[in-house]
Amino acid sequence: MDLLVDLASKITRERFLKLFTAVFLFFVSSLFAQDTTRSEAFKDNFPRKYPIIKAKYPSYSLIAAYLLVSEANRNDPYAQHELGLRYLLGNGFPTDTVKAIYWIRKAVDQNLPAAQFNYGIMLYNGIGVPWNPFEAYQNFNNAASSGLPEAQFAVGLLYTDNLALNRDYNKAYKLFKLSADANYQPAKDALKQLLKSGFLPSDDYSSKQHKVVRVDESAQLINPNWDLDFYDFNSLSDEKKTDETLQNILNKRSEELKNFFGLSELKDESIPKDTSGIGLLKFAAESGSPEALLLTAIGFEKGSLFKKDLVLAASHYLRAYRLGSFKAGEYLFKLVQSDNFLNILKERVNNNDADAMYCWAGITALGFSSRIANEQALDLLKKAVDKKHIPSIIELGLLYSNGTLVEKSREKAVQYWDIAKELGSKEALVRIAMSNLLDTLLVSDKTEDLHTLKEIADEGSVLAQTALGYCYEKGVGVKENKGLAVRLYRSASQRGNQTAFNSLKRMYDEIRPSEDEFQIFEEN
Repeated sequence: MDLLVDLASKITRERFLKLFTAVFLFFVSSLFAQDTTRSEAFKDNFPRKYPIIKAKYPSYSLIAAYLLVSEANRNDPYAQHELGLRYLLGNGFPTDTVKAIYWIRKAVDQNLPAAQFNYGIMLYNGIGVPWNPFEAYQNFNNAASSGLPEAQFAVGLLYTDNLALNRDYNKAYKLFKLSADANYQPAKDALKQLLKSGFLPSDDYSSKQHKVVRVDESAQLINPNWDLDFYDFNSLSDEKKTDETLQNILNKRSEELKNFFGLSELKDESIPKDTSGIGLLKFAAESGSPEALLLTAIGFEKGSLFKKDLVLAASHYLRAYRLGSFKAGEYLFKLVQSDNFLNILKERVNNNDADAMYCWAGITALGFSSRIANEQALDLLKKAVDKKHIPSIIELGLLYSNGTLVEKSREKAVQYWDIAKELGSKEALVRIAMSNLLDTLLVSDKTEDLHTLKEIADEGSVLAQTALGYCYEKGVGVKENKGLAVRLYRSASQRGNQTAFNSLKRMYDEIRPSEDEFQIFEEN
């Protein structure tokens, strides 16, 4: 979501104050669904990527291949499922997606719960079959009704995201509870998180009344590991407590912190030299991680981690919000309304501070301040551009790209992004790559632009992640892959990106069945 472009959308204060409900990334998927019989999707690390159930059947774990095939052909569902898994995982048979689906589907037709769950996983992620979360739900639900705890957990998760099914935390809680009582650890963790977020189970729940108990909005989530939004930084009255809170986050193990900032796919050669909490924070912020930008902004506002600077705090809040962090928008609004902030901002503008110019232009566009007109905000942005202020250069490029307040011109947009790129901006690289990919008149090879998106997405850029999702959804420069597009959109949505969430919802709506249970009611 772009700062000055929001002007045309008439964004209201309420939109910022209503935090975006997290989408549960309930199965991490990073592999490609292929149409070939020898799928490239299923690599050696496949079992760690998907929660496929490798059910233990008394007579089939060690049975010879020819006997297993013989039993499967005799219509034994356990043998069919086992054979499908062996083709899927390359265990005693060549990895073969088509044959795996064939045999697992045979077991599904005989109502084997483990097979129903595994087939649901494939449908949900588009593994060897067209992506279809609704059919996945039906398979999960059948397996859950048979008492399979993994399936109970899966259905519970589908009741939390308001995409396939209407959000219903009561139903989710009951399913998590059933799964947890069967000792399924992810369900135990989910129960803790629901209760931690302010959810209270309803004893008198009636499905006929469509009753939904919503999580307290002040605790709703924008990131996949849930931690950040449970910290109410505004309630911390002194710098010492704020610093302790931030340090608790930054003192996480390196791998946890990478996941927190969207760096979990970071290649070894791209890992920064400084892998301390602060080092990863700075790296992720410059790569376009809204989580890292938000933490940095809080550090500047509260005087923790960095020297207190309200203008730099506002600048980082703006950048985080533009990349999807609604919490950053909330904090920015409160900061702008605080005593003396606008006077400080004005003084810094008068002293030709580029960050202050960028901030005033931004809060004017968002409607947080009406002290200056839109044309004056544009002039401030241009002055900041003259000072080679990277965020301002990117924003001015976006204005030309969208034709907001200036005459639309792709050429001028790219010219500005080229300047930002030369100054080291990774976001500018993403903007240029996406512009090239979407320009149908360009006949050049798209490989380099796609590589740019993939590389910067791995470095934590939610913008690159969303752009890459679009490429796979529409087949822009790559073979169309709905399952992978959904995974990318879902991950970016979890991190708060509204564009990604809208794209994800659109993909669901395009194939939504007509049955009542799949019709989504808009939430107030």
